[in-house]
Amino acid sequence: MMALADHIIRIRVPAGKNPESPVFRGEIGTLQGWISIFINLCLFIIKLIFGFISNSIALIADAFHSLADMASSGVVIFGFKMAAKPADKEHPFGHGRAETIAALTISIFIGFAGLEFIKTSISRFISDEIIDINSTLFAIIIISIILKECLARLSLNLAKKVKSDTLKADGIHHRIDMFSSLLVLMAFIGVQSGYPKMDALIGLGVGTMMIYSSYGLIRSAVDDLLGRPMDSKTVNQIKTIAKEVDEVSNVHDIVVHTYGAYKFISLHLEIAEGKSPEKMHHIADQVEKILSNKMEADVVTHVDPVTIEGEEITEILHIIKKNLDFFHLDDKIQDLRVVNNQQMESILFQVPISPEFNKKEEFNKQCSLDLTNQYPDCKIIIEYKTQMSIR
Repeated sequence: MMALADHIIRIRVPAGKNPESPVFRGEIGTLQGWISIFINLCLFIIKLIFGFISNSIALIADAFHSLADMASSGVVIFGFKMAAKPADKEHPFGHGRAETIAALTISIFIGFAGLEFIKTSISRFISDEIIDINSTLFAIIIISIILKECLARLSLNLAKKVKSDTLKADGIHHRIDMFSSLLVLMAFIGVQSGYPKMDALIGLGVGTMMIYSSYGLIRSAVDDLLGRPMDSKTVNQIKTIAKEVDEVSNVHDIVVHTYGAYKFISLHLEIAEGKSPEKMHHIADQVEKILSNKMEADVVTHVDPVTIEGEEITEILHIIKKNLDFFHLDDKIQDLRVVNNQQMESILFQVPISPEFNKKEEFNKQCSLDLTNQYPDCKIIIEYKTQMSIR
């Protein structure tokens, strides 16, 4: 399926273009959705017919799981088409989160179907209905297992290439369907081996698995809608790109908002103090342009002039880092400034901390004491910046 995913990328994305671009990922997602709908429709009809013929609740449950998968693929298509719509007056950040809503809808489908199958399986378990097993049913289930695994691999491979949670949810749904078909096969083997209740038990297992998967997918989609921190890999990539611009000494307070394929990035740039406003604006403008091109995002920067040179700075950083190590904090500070007139008057800096850090007063007391021992007439101002933008 990796080869098929690569082929779809080649025919839908021109050479040298990024498949993650909103223009192309919508086409890729829509094509995958139609492939999934066609295969699931065929499987639903075949499983349903032979499920009633054989009187197998497990196979009928599996048939409706394929129907739910077909409906979810329809949601995938709708989500990608909505996400591709440009920004408008009512939606200034575009419609990218329609993809996340599509993933949430798919997850709810899975959960409701699972509840229904559990109810039906319990009813079947307390009854004495007999299943008619034959070689045709075994062939249908084996074909279903193969096709569903192929669809799962295709969806997950494409999801990885275009970074789509919607395709990932659809791929997980296909894989659940594959496992449910595998369980149905086990049920048939159990019935033929003299365990007629195995069919109902497997139906119960299929429903339970669907609810469990539904919970994980719903939680992920809700986290995206509410706003989750960006992963550390992306944050480090942003830092690396920003520091490619000359005279950017540090980058912090990175915030990334995602709307499907669209990203909106804000960040603070530390630049050596003493430069003209025009020069600092030019540096910030360069960072915005290079980040916008490489990350395909809208970018906003804020400039923090900092003191970065001199023997005093080296000594101050040494004292601060000694205290950072003692309190098990990261060895980097932000926005260091030293105010000098006739003599050093104040030292100001920010300390990045996690939301769980609860020793601000202790750190403030100890670090301030160490600094004032070295610079007795200097005022020490320490601020704390809670880091919630990285996971």
